Amino acid sequence: MKRLVFPLLTALVFFASPLVIRADFVSWQYNFTPSAIAIPANSPGTGGLSLTNEPAKQADGTSDVVITNIRAFSSAPRNHPDTFSHAVFSFSLVLTDLASHQSATSTFSGFFSGTISQTSANVLATYTAPLTRTFTLGGHVYTVNLGNYAPPGPPDASNAGSISAHVAVDEFTPPTGGGGGPGPTGNAPEPSTLLLSALGLSSLGLAGWRKWRRGRLVTLAGA
Repeated sequence: MKRLVFPLLTALVFFASPLVIRADFVSWQYNFTPSAIAIPANSPGTGGLSLTNEPAKQADGTSDVVITNIRAFSSAPRNHPDTFSHAVFSFSLVLTDLASHQSATSTFSGFFSGTISQTSANVLATYTAPLTRTFTLGGHVYTVNLGNYAPPGPPDASNAGSISAHVAVDEFTPPTGGGGGPGPTGNAPEPSTLLLSALGLSSLGLAGWRKWRRGRLVTLAGA
C-alpha cells in the first residue's frame, strides 16, 4: 500500500501545480507603421520631418522599443524658418503573442510643433491621449505606453530623433468571483485546496488499511 501512496501523491502534486511560463521569457512581435513617412512644415513649406517605417521585430518580456527615427530637412534660412503649428502624426500598431499567434491592433497619435531651418531644428512632439493600451494575448497582459521623444538635430546633423514605447509583459490573472455566485471562477477550488483534499483522503485510506491489517493479524493469531 505504501508503494502506491507515494507515486499517487507525486502525481497529484504534478497535476495540481499550474504550468507557469515566466513573463520575461514570453516572445512577442511588434510592428509600428506611420501614417506618413514625411510630415511637411506648415509654412513656408520648404522642409519637414522624415519618419522611418521600421520593420516588424521580435522582443522577449518587458522591453523598450523604437517606434520610428526622425530626421529634419529644410532649405529655409534661419531668419525665416519652416514652421510646424499642428502637424499631425500617427502610428498603427500590430502586436502578436508568438506562442499563441494571437494579435491586437491599436493606434497612437500626436502632433509636431516648432521650427526648422538649414542650420537649426527646434521641434516638439505632443502626444494625443490615451497614451496607454492594454491587451490580453495568449494568457499574458501586454501594456504599451507611448514613451520618450528625442528631437532631431538640424538637417546637416548626424544624429536622428526618435519616438519610443515601453511594453510591459505580465502573466494574466483571472478575476476572482465574489459572493459565491455563478461564474467560471466564482466557486472553483484552488489547486492547493485540491491537493490538500487529496492528501487528506490518502491519509484516511492509509489509516483504515493499517487498522484492518492489525485486526486481521489479531484474528489470525487467535485462530
